[in-house]
Amino acid sequence: MKIITNADDFGQSDETVAATIACFKAGALTSATIMVKMPGSASAISFARAHREFSFGVHLTFAAEAGGSNETAVSDPRLLPTIAYPDGRLRPTSTIRILALQGRIPRQEIAIEAEAQISRLRDMGVPVSHVDSHGHLHKFAPFRRALATVLPRFGIRKVRAVQDVYLKRPYTSPTYWFGRYWGREIARNYKTTDHFFMPTSSGEHAGWAPRLLERLSGDCIEIGVHPGHDETWRKMEWNGIVEFAALAVASGHRLTTWNDL
Repeated sequence: MKIITNADDFGQSDETVAATIACFKAGALTSATIMVKMPGSASAISFARAHREFSFGVHLTFAAEAGGSNETAVSDPRLLPTIAYPDGRLRPTSTIRILALQGRIPRQEIAIEAEAQISRLRDMGVPVSHVDSHGHLHKFAPFRRALATVLPRFGIRKVRAVQDVYLKRPYTSPTYWFGRYWGREIARNYKTTDHFFMPTSSGEHAGWAPRLLERLSGDCIEIGVHPGHDETWRKMEWNGIVEFAALAVASGHRLTTWNDL
């Protein structure tokens, strides 16, 4: 089976960049998606330019995490009144998800910000292999429709699938119930993997590697993780992807990149 191991949040901070690079050097990652306007973005972009053997995409960021994180828009916030505050800070993920489910985010706002983020990474010399999104917002209808107008302009044909592999069932998650439909819509328009797994979305940051290995099926799966040093859950995901990659290779699976999909 072909396995893409992707680090999200590449560029979020200097410590997440250092942890992600350590995972690349350990042979645990084949890919990463870059946040283009964060404290560690310059370091992430520098690494990506120097390592064309891996694939690098855009971690499209339309919302901010809880707890005072510093995600800000690339575009003029006056053009983004629904997703950004006047000072450029992006609104919380919980707010954006509700608005997306209600279909209340103008596609033009999403398109403007997506184009700005992709352009910034491309203009800094990084070939964009694919896109995914912070908080997996790209699965919702307003984002899918906006990206359908933006991605063709850049020749981008590869987009992350919707999570469909779980080690325990998250009954309160809308993705658990509607993910198959959202996933079919993405697969209908873009090239993507057969399956997608992320320990964060499964609520399991540790101990998942051997159990996931037993569940592998199909031709290709993407594993998404968030390596880091400072936060316990990020450290556990770092350890988990290192363990998983070693087990997968030892079992005869092949680690590959988005470029090879």
